[in-house]
Amino acid sequence: MKNTLFIYNPNSGQQTINDNLSEIINYLSQNEYLTTIYATQQSGDGALLIENCGQKFEEIIVAGGDGTLDEIVAAVCKENLDPLISYIPTGSTNDFSKSLNIPEDVEEATKLIINGKEKKIDVGAIDDKYFVYVAAFGALSDISFSTDQGVKNIFGRSAYIFEGLKQTLPLSNMPSYKMKVSVDGKEISGEFVHFMVTNSVSVGGFTGITGDNVGLSDGIFELTMVKAPKSLADLNKIISGLTNGEENEMLILRKGSDFKISTDKEVSWSLDGEFGGRSKNSQIKILQKKIRIRTGSNKKA
Repeated sequence: MKNTLFIYNPNSGQQTINDNLSEIINYLSQNEYLTTIYATQQSGDGALLIENCGQKFEEIIVAGGDGTLDEIVAAVCKENLDPLISYIPTGSTNDFSKSLNIPEDVEEATKLIINGKEKKIDVGAIDDKYFVYVAAFGALSDISFSTDQGVKNIFGRSAYIFEGLKQTLPLSNMPSYKMKVSVDGKEISGEFVHFMVTNSVSVGGFTGITGDNVGLSDGIFELTMVKAPKSLADLNKIISGLTNGEENEMLILRKGSDFKISTDKEVSWSLDGEFGGRSKNSQIKILQKKIRIRTGSNKKA
């Protein structure tokens, strides 16, 4: 029997997990899993559970959205544990499940707990915190989660940038930051409205926004920085660059494993779509192959 901890968020997404619990537990029992079940009651209690008894379990199953997965993975990293993690995505956006090729259908995702391929994947560390797939701040860091999915499907990267900029028009209202950013020792400086370091094929529901060659285990995260636009021509250059995945005078696209960020004023970090604290100086390091997780993919990750 495998000693397993099953942590689920009963309030994530459309609360679909609640209708599938008995089938999930029955499936696990049929496959000789001895399962301890915990329904999260509030933000942070899943992490507290890992801190108090995570070391007792060979495997941890997480059912919820990206925020729930982030909380559990961060706690596992903080406690320096090495369980095999499975993920049943039941949130509204489910960005990281796309990178892991885990279906949003609960029954199909549950089957991967037994049949999925084990992968070691990277985790981001920012100061004293951890994140799974995105650390961001600026004008565009939250809007992607409220954009209509139909718009995302049709316009992709263009919709991401357009929706964010539309909410801050006129341009004079757009908050900007004077930054110095070091990427593996190479410095970038200027005035920017958006900063984002990612390790995902999807951000905020937009598939492909970070490029076509995202490796989950390569020790490299993708950097996107958007300069402060002064005119409609600048906006067009930003949209064009994101759409084509090509850097230009308004858009910085880089890759790296060590990022140092200094800003002229305090910024609010979004880590995997959740509030990640405030700072003026931060460092992001990539912890290569930090966790073990079940995926539905046999392709390179």
